[in-house]
Amino acid sequence: MYNINPFLLLILPLIFQLVLGRMAIRKTIRFHFLTVSLISFILQLGFSYLAIEIVSQKLNEAANGRVHCGMPIVGVVFMDLLCIGALITIIIVQYFLKRRYEKAQ
Repeated sequence: MYNINPFLLLILPLIFQLVLGRMAIRKTIRFHFLTVSLISFILQLGFSYLAIEIVSQKLNEAANGRVHCGMPIVGVVFMDLLCIGALITIIIVQYFLKRRYEKAQ
């Protein structure tokens, strides 16, 4: 489990939202758009925690009992904040596209 790239974990909910959000807007899947958005947001929070834990574990293994620098963890936290902002932006844009798509029908 610790060979997983933590930055990949932060990007997966964005890809999930883009793909399944578009499918939910066009109603090609059974999930509603709100359900897809909530799953995506919860995955983002969970994967963020996992990414921080993975980076922390890798730092502890590399330090071999010595004191280590915590700046990589700070980098993951700020990357996570960036991904959360991007996810919220994607959800808002897809919501307005959904409204426009429903008015056109």
